[in-house]
Parts: sequence; C-alpha cells; structure tokens
Amino acid sequence: MSRIASSFSHFAKNWKNLTACLGLFVMSFAQAAPSIPAELRENSLVYCTSISGLSFNPQKADVGTNLGVVTEQIYDKLFEFDPHTQRLKPMLAEHYEVNDDGREIVLHLRKNVHFHQTPWFTPSRRLNAEDVVFSLNRMIGRLEELPALAHEVRSDNHFEQLQREAYQNKAAPVHYAYFEKMALKNQIESVSALNSHTVKIRLTVPNNHFLDHLASQYAVILSKEYALQLNADDNLVQLDRLPVGTGVYQLASYPSNDYVRLTPNSNYWGKPAQIANLVVDFSTNGTGRMAKLLNHECDVMAYPEPSQVLSLQQMSEVQTQFAQAEGANLSFLAFNMQSPIMQAVEFRQKIAKAINRARIAQRLFYGLAEVADNVLPNVMYPTLNLNSYQPTLPAESEQKEEKSTKLRFWVVDESRIFNPHPMKMAEMIRADLQKVGIEVEILPVTRAYIAQHYLAQPAKYDMVLTGWLANNADPNGFLMPILSCQTQNEVMNLTHWCDEEMDEWLKLATLSHEPLAKNMLLRLTQYQLEQQLPILPLVHAHHVVVGNQRVHGLNVSPFGFVRLSELSLADKPVTQSKKDE
Repeated sequence: MSRIASSFSHFAKNWKNLTACLGLFVMSFAQAAPSIPAELRENSLVYCTSISGLSFNPQKADVGTNLGVVTEQIYDKLFEFDPHTQRLKPMLAEHYEVNDDGREIVLHLRKNVHFHQTPWFTPSRRLNAEDVVFSLNRMIGRLEELPALAHEVRSDNHFEQLQREAYQNKAAPVHYAYFEKMALKNQIESVSALNSHTVKIRLTVPNNHFLDHLASQYAVILSKEYALQLNADDNLVQLDRLPVGTGVYQLASYPSNDYVRLTPNSNYWGKPAQIANLVVDFSTNGTGRMAKLLNHECDVMAYPEPSQVLSLQQMSEVQTQFAQAEGANLSFLAFNMQSPIMQAVEFRQKIAKAINRARIAQRLFYGLAEVADNVLPNVMYPTLNLNSYQPTLPAESEQKEEKSTKLRFWVVDESRIFNPHPMKMAEMIRADLQKVGIEVEILPVTRAYIAQHYLAQPAKYDMVLTGWLANNADPNGFLMPILSCQTQNEVMNLTHWCDEEMDEWLKLATLSHEPLAKNMLLRLTQYQLEQQLPILPLVHAHHVVVGNQRVHGLNVSPFGFVRLSELSLADKPVTQSKKDE
C-alpha cells in the first residue's frame, strides 16, 4: 500500500501540469467543434449529452439505459420522485387509494391536461382514463388494449395481415424490457376505467413498491387517440418516432444523431417552461462535449469524465458550476455459475480478496465514486458495512501457486456512468489477480454479443465486468433483474444464479409495511450476497453535471435526472465574438 500511496502522491504533484496540457488541447479542439445554429442560441439552453439510449418512447427502451433527458420533458407519468426526498409525488395522478388487502389501487387523474398539438397531430380531447388504461396495458404487453382493427378478407379471399399483427405481435416480444424484467404483467390482474378520470388497477399480489414503477422513466402516458389515428393510417410505428405527450416541452425538430430541439408546451398544466428553445445536443463524445462547454456552445454538460471534472476544478479561468449526487448504480464483476471453476465459493472469495477496489475507485473515478459496501447503492440502502468484501492483498514475498489458473474474462466495453473506462478497469483487475496466480484472458464484448452467446453451452465465459442503473428507489427492482431465480436464464442475470431463499426475502420485503422488518430482510439479503458471492460489487459512481454560470437551478438526482424544465438563464449566451474581444 505504501508503494500505491507513493505513486499517487507523485501523480498528484504532476496533475497541475497535466490539466494545463489538457486545457490547451481542449481549447484548440474547441475551435473545430460542430456548432448549434446561431438562431437557436437566442433564449436557448444547450444541454450536451450522450446519444446512448435515446428513444422517443421509453416504454420500449432497454433496461439500464438512462434516457430521461429528452423523454422526461416530453411525457408525464402518473407519479414522479421528489428530487430532494426521493419520495413519490403526484403528477397525472393527483391522489390515490389502496384497499385493505393491498391489491386494488384507485388513481384519480388530474383534469384539464392537454396533449401536445404538433404538425403531425391535433388532439380533439384532453387526457382521460382511456389514455392511462391504454398506456399501462401497452407497457406490459397486453395487445388486446392496443388499437383494435380486425383482420380483413380481400375480395380474392386471401388473408390480409394488418399492421396490428405485423407490428405489435412481432415487435412486442423484444420490447418493453423494463416491465418484463420486473414481471409486472404477472403482478397486474387488470386495469380498467371507472369513469373519465378514475382508473382502477387490480394486482395479483400486494406490492408496496408498485407505484415506484409507475414513477420510473419508462412508465410514460401516451395518447390513445394519437395511436388510433396512426393505426387507421397503417402507420403505428410513428407512435415511437414522433412523440406526443403532455409534458412541459414538445418536440420541434430532430436532425438524426445531431440534436433534439424542444419548445414549451403552451397548454402545460403545471409550472411553465422558462426557456424558449431547449436544445439537447448529441453530436460529440466526452472530449467534444467538454470542448463545447469551454467554447460556450454548451450551457450544461452531462456525463463528464471524472478526470475532466478534476481538470475543470483546477482551471481557475473557467467559470463553471457542478451539480453532484451519489449514484443509484453499481459497477460489478459477475461470476458465471455455469462455469465449473466458478461454482466453488472459496475460489470466488479468493478473487474478491485479491481485487483492490479502493485503487479502482481512486484511479478511475478521482474520488467521484464510493467503494461498494453492499450490492445495493447507498442511496437505496443507507447501511454501512465497512468490513464487507475487504481485500487481502498478498505480500510481495508471497509465492504464487505452482500451476496458475486461467479465466475467460468478458468486459462489456461500453462507457457508462458506473464505468466510464471498462477496459482500464479490467486491466487493473487482471493485474491484481496475477498476484495470486490467476491469469485472465480479456475479451471486450457488446451487449448484443452477450445476448447472442448467453445461452451457449458449455459456458463461454467465467466472469463478466458490467454494471446496473436504478431509476427508482425500489431495492427489489434493483436486485431482481440481475440476481433472481425468475431471471436465472435471461441475459440480464449474467451469473445464472438462483437463491430461492433470497428471492423469498425480497418478496417479503416488498409486502412488508414495517420499516424495521423490511430493513432486516434487506440486511439478510445483503449478507447472503456477501457470503455466496455471485457478484463482486466494485463501486457506486456519482452523477455529475457541469454548467456555466448563466444557468440557474442546476441539480441532478441519484438516478441521473436533471429537471431541465426548472432551469432558467441569467442572461444571453456568450458568443464567440464577444468572448474574443
């Protein structure tokens, strides 16, 4: 450890020079950065982020992606999480009641809520219970609630396959990933409209966290009238491409893979938007986003590299502000239980004790991540467990095993908030394992590659470096997709692990109304995961956004959401000519 401390001290002494060089590089790069059209910069806020996970219908988005920056502005949900308390607060559902057995939820909808009027759709009515019933049934894959058109018979007696079957029946099995992984279809017995503004949801079993799922970024409310209109024109696919919602902003334009321009919804039921043009820029990578920030072409920069945050803090001539929150996410090492060598818990423990997670957190995140004491993030399960997963680093004089073990190590090589540099992290893990006689063969893979090879026999990997994002405060919803029996043979559960006892504890925690009982069950779950070690939790990364000084109200939630509708501008943007004077 002294050698590590010495190395880091040497690194810190030279950081000032490194940041200066980085600043010069970025400033020179900034001169060539692509620009948002000048006419859109007047009374505009430009939010620079990653294209990863972009979808205009989050119902069909992949689990684990963070796409809320656009869709959170366009659509409303029944509920949302308060960014300060992380408790549910009403949106389209003004209030609700739950009956005594916990299986029936009655939602009372807000009145006078307008859908967007756009060049492609003019609503004839306001939001009502039909829209909520349609949206909830669609997101759990109940096709009977989708726009209904019967099959037709041509004059030549040949069966005509209409779009409902061609589009919905073919597309539905590979979409609605979040709701499928949460098994919400199995939890919902029925959804019905009691009157124009009252909806009843009947559950198969009580679930104290059910409403949390209705506040997730995936549970948006669509217009049934818009869907019916599109279906009548054999153009239902447009429902997922040209969005119509009830949100504070609506879509104005989208040059593909470049930027999205949003304008205020003039009929919004809540607090009106304060910015005339909200531009979400996808045109650059991490370095390009920083260049645009320094060149005054971005007002807010999302997903900065941890090293970039440290660099900006060191550059006194750059006037920036930072919004930061502990993240509800996890970077982890998954052990494949179908691999014979990984079935021995003693061997998994040997790997865990060899990996210096504190070094990973410091060298790759520069203090913008915590070493994971538990699988559940601190913001979801605030219980200290400082003695967990502690490494036992071998002394330099310790002899390696006579015969080394070689493992097949897959690395999901996609930069995410929980792991901006997967290959660098994998190399650090390999270096630690070499010290205890374990050799690893690193293979960078994509999620598509994993899905293609996941069920292959025999197992083609021994362990995988990956991660997970939460979008609500439900511990069950965080753990079940990646570590439950119901997903044991599905691609999200890369361990193929199943512990029926732990599953039962999670179900009981979901049913419990007593905080102490729920906390005890979650503690048992975390202890079981620590002892059985299907995965090794590595770090929980912080969410950070950077803005210039003209932006007021900049905040970020533990789930990575930035409430763009609450931002305002102090003055007009700094132009290139003004900056050069």
